[in-house]
Amino acid sequence: MTISKRVLIVDDEVSILRVLSNSLKKVDPTLQVTTVTNGFAALDRLLAHPYDVVVTDFNMAEMDGLELAEAIRYAQPDARLIMITAFGNEVVEAEARRIKVFRYLTKPLEIGAFRQVVQEALYGQNLEQPTVATWSEENFRQLNEQLGRLRTDVKASCVLLTDTSANVIAKTGYTDEIPVESVASLLSGSIVTIIEAGRAIDGNAECVHLAYREGKNDDLYALNVGQQYLLILVVNRGPYSSRLGSVWYHARQIALNLKTKLDEIESVAKNPVFPGQIEQAFDTELNKLLA
Repeated sequence: MTISKRVLIVDDEVSILRVLSNSLKKVDPTLQVTTVTNGFAALDRLLAHPYDVVVTDFNMAEMDGLELAEAIRYAQPDARLIMITAFGNEVVEAEARRIKVFRYLTKPLEIGAFRQVVQEALYGQNLEQPTVATWSEENFRQLNEQLGRLRTDVKASCVLLTDTSANVIAKTGYTDEIPVESVASLLSGSIVTIIEAGRAIDGNAECVHLAYREGKNDDLYALNVGQQYLLILVVNRGPYSSRLGSVWYHARQIALNLKTKLDEIESVAKNPVFPGQIEQAFDTELNKLLA
């Protein structure tokens, strides 16, 4: 009989706990995910049950993430620790190294990267070549500026950047009535098909490709950003709406700019988070969890 892996997530914000927990269960429904809102409750859980991975926020009242991590090292020495913080500095990083934290992630998180690092902590994938890809606040600001500028230029009702697993990295505009995950999942298949068709013709998989659907009320556009990300636009049809050529021109420029930025971040990700003891991480995709 297969024994389910156990993950404990600690954060004093219930909304974050819900997002992180659901994101893990969506990928692996067999995971036993427990959430608590403070370090003392976490220790109670750890004394009652063994956990394979503990994910903890750093900035919590009463007991911060480092204090909790230190206590976990005594309660369950074999548990792998993942620490999340918006207040990273050299002192915190040094303490995390000392406590042998498996990964140290900075906010804002991207949900795909979070899921992958938990999977790596659980199953030990690619531990010899650690990498990290985290979005800084400045990177997110620049990303949202570009999406907002594109939305203005083409008069789109919404613009989204997703990965090919349908995780939303960033968005601007009105998306409440759009089944974003379903649309992104379907479009990713179309884009992958176009990429492979182009590769069969000339061997080049680095081109920008466009999938386009002309609808009764809205036009739908999707462009690949590299091979792992999608730029999706919804443009309301009307007498003053932007047409195909104009949208393609502006969207292609943004797609190329975004690819350059993603390449830069992924290049940084090829360096370890910590030297020596914590050189264990993952090749990750980018996707925004918190703005």
